[in-house]
This record gives sequence, C-alpha cells and structure tokens, in this order.
Amino acid sequence: MLPQPDRRPSAHERARTLLEFASSAVLDVRGADLTARPGLPPQVACALRPDGSVAVLVGRESALHRITALARGPLTAELDCVDVAPVALPHRIRGRLQVQGLLSRSPGEDPAALFPRHGHRGEAGVLLRLEPDHLALDDLWGSECCLDPDGLAAAEPDPVAAEEACLLQHLAAAHTDQLRELGARALDRPDGPPAGWHPADRLREVRPVALDRRGLRVRLLGAGSALDARFEFHRPVAHPEELPEAMHRLFAPVLHGGRGD
Repeated sequence: MLPQPDRRPSAHERARTLLEFASSAVLDVRGADLTARPGLPPQVACALRPDGSVAVLVGRESALHRITALARGPLTAELDCVDVAPVALPHRIRGRLQVQGLLSRSPGEDPAALFPRHGHRGEAGVLLRLEPDHLALDDLWGSECCLDPDGLAAAEPDPVAAEEACLLQHLAAAHTDQLRELGARALDRPDGPPAGWHPADRLREVRPVALDRRGLRVRLLGAGSALDARFEFHRPVAHPEELPEAMHRLFAPVLHGGRGD
C-alpha cells in the first residue's frame, strides 16, 4: 500500500502546496513580540511570486502592516504555515512549513490579483514581500530541511488542493462503509498486518486524511493501533475534473464487494 518512490511528490511541490493552502499561517517579525499582544496571533495568506518571493497578505489595521511601514529597511521574519486535516481524527496536524527571510513592503501590487480566492479580503488587505533564505518542511511524507528557494519557485502546487477539504469531508460523512472496506484491504495481507498494527487488534474506523493528485491517504484506527495507508490512483490527476473517474476506479473493488486490485 505504500507509494512507489517515483510517485512520491517532491518536497518543493509539497512545500508550495502547504504554503498556499495552509489551514493557518502566522508571520512573526524578530524583535516584535506579536504573539504577546491580546488576542490570537495575526493570520496571513500567502502566495508565491514567479521570482520566488512570498507575497503575504495582511490586514491594513494589523501590527504587521504598521511595523513594516515604519521600518527603514527589510526586517528578519519567520512564516509558520500549519496544515490540519479537514476531518476529525487523532493526530490531526498533517504538516508544517517554516520560511525564514527578509520582510519588506510591496507597494504598487494589486492584492486581489494575487489572492483571487480571498475576495473582499484581498481588496482590503496589504501586500508584504518575504524573501526566503531558509525553508524547512515536516509533513506526512517526512522531514525536509534547507529546501532550495529556487526549487520552490519552480514547483507547482497540487492541482486538487483547492477541492481537497470538501472531498475529504464528503468521504467522511457519506462513505464510511466504503472507507472501512478500503482500510480492511490494507490489513488483509498474506504475511499479516503491516508494521505498526497489532495483529490482535480489530479495525474500528477508517478516516480520510489527505488527498492529492496521486492518490488518497486514510488512517486506520483500532483499539490500540493507528496506521496510515496510501492508495494510489491509476494515474496522477492533472485537473480536478479528472478526480471523479480516479476516485471511482480507486473504490471500484470495494463498491462491487471484491478485494481485488
């Protein structure tokens, strides 16, 4: 059930997807204790420019805007992006990306053009520029330190990332039986259950964890065991419109009551 090495998404692809579709993104300026202020740390939205710099969308009334407006030059800053599974399950955090670099104002750019998904928020926001010099990624695929900023700029985000949350929530709400059958296939092996699953444990629940252009990851839950299983599509999806066929082919064996490939 584990993906083949050549089908593993690259670290730069994963990092760019997390950067632009993170559940939460917080920007911290060194020397400015933003997190000690009343209320929650300021949330920001991020997008990657073609030159490799990170466009950071902040509110006009935010402390980040005031700090950069008053600064005489670039500020040392760190962007912390966290990815959380859109369905309830144990160990819900799926990944974290940390970007360190120099932060400055970015006058003259149209926020709405870079952040069309944010609607009026983009029109009311202010753009900052973060020039990355250090990137570190830790996600479901593993840890990657010191990613190349040029490699990040050359990578593309996963094409189904915008639809992932809705699809996983639909699977969790409407297809529990099919997910359970799919999970049972991961445990039904001639040489016994995979490492990480107690042989005497009973499968109680299967929850969808992540969906990308290459396949679906689910979490198998027992009384004392928890294990992720990965199911690859017959071919990578290039566009969201190809997802229905890919998902149908992936679930076809369990929908028809079989256990075959």
